[in-house]
Amino acid sequence: MWAVTGGNPGAGDRIPRVAGARPAADLSARRVGGRGATGRAGRGASSPGRRRAGGNPKWLPIVAATCIIGFLLWYALVQAPTKRSDEAPGASLAAAAAAADDPNADTDGDGVPDGGSTANAPAPYIPVPAGRSGCDTGAALPPGVSTQTVTVGQTTRTFLLGVPETGPQSGPLPLIVNFHNAGMPAADMEVYTGLAAEATKKGYVVATPVGENNQWNFIRSAEAGPDDVAFVDVLLNDLHTRGCLADDRVFATGLGTGADMAVAASCAMPGRIAAIVSVAGSVIPQDCPSPTTNLFEIHGTEDPISPWDGGGPPRPAPFDSVTAQPVLERLDRYAKAAGCDAAPVTQPLPGLGELTAWTCEGKPDVGVLAAAGGGHTWPQAPDSEGFGPTAKSFSATVVSLLYFQAHAVAGASAGGQPPALAELLAGG
Repeated sequence: MWAVTGGNPGAGDRIPRVAGARPAADLSARRVGGRGATGRAGRGASSPGRRRAGGNPKWLPIVAATCIIGFLLWYALVQAPTKRSDEAPGASLAAAAAAADDPNADTDGDGVPDGGSTANAPAPYIPVPAGRSGCDTGAALPPGVSTQTVTVGQTTRTFLLGVPETGPQSGPLPLIVNFHNAGMPAADMEVYTGLAAEATKKGYVVATPVGENNQWNFIRSAEAGPDDVAFVDVLLNDLHTRGCLADDRVFATGLGTGADMAVAASCAMPGRIAAIVSVAGSVIPQDCPSPTTNLFEIHGTEDPISPWDGGGPPRPAPFDSVTAQPVLERLDRYAKAAGCDAAPVTQPLPGLGELTAWTCEGKPDVGVLAAAGGGHTWPQAPDSEGFGPTAKSFSATVVSLLYFQAHAVAGASAGGQPPALAELLAGG
């Protein structure tokens, strides 16, 4: 039995206990617009304001876009993440974290990280502009896996870093920031998802930040801890100066409250993150003006922590005011804020669930896959006790990487680029 240990679970999440060590994968996202986009997906019910793609010629571009996503999902089914037979996914990152003086390590065995209280959070950090790019100075990030630190205000923050080891760099590398769930140490996030192991093989740098007490201040309250948006900003600036990264190819993934943190960061720093794959998220900030980030949600229809229709179990303070927002309503709100007023189009994907997409020419893609029968889990990851079932028909890790390839820069809409997507699929 493989157990995730760490901080006090909060914001509605609990520490999973999973069997096995099989890696997982990610999914792709498309945008939703229109009012009345409510109702439970994946159950054959249709809601007011939702339309099925039909024979009307004006829907042909949207039908084509949803078909492309369908092909992406099919591709993900046959491209299972690979792993070394002698090493569990994430073992290298776990070893790096263990070797470091991890402030969130549970050294006394009481199930609580030793990082201290969040009661006296420092004042919000005011970010400063990044220095010269490593592409200009010749700076290079250390290959392999390592534990890194940055200073945010007067606080030292930690993140795990995975860098490709495939010889000389041919150009700026894309970056993925992977946010762990509440109560899940960063190294265990990699063991659970296998994201860094897969992404570094494909030329991505992967940073896995460590939340204080393995929590995220996605509500941006001093009572909930330090300013984690400032942490993300400083982390991006640090990697910008220490290596040759593609500043317009910064992506993010997250699970549970980690997904909420990824979205909160993109809303607070418009233009910094090109695309997000959010798995089992709960909320989108009410204050998210004119977002430019493509957003794709993967959400289980049987999620007991962040139910599809909103609500869920009470959350401990200081997150007791947080309630999971209905999935379609919050994505509809995000699509409209991004300038897409189109009604959402829903497409059933047999064996997978139901895809709902908000697609407007020249606007960010927004969408959600209702993973039929899935819980508060990462599809194709090891089973998680107490978090509901795990969807096994596709890999969230593989789909995430495909989604990021299709949304190469901030504001790029896959719906308007079918030839590029066709080439992506043909290239495998």
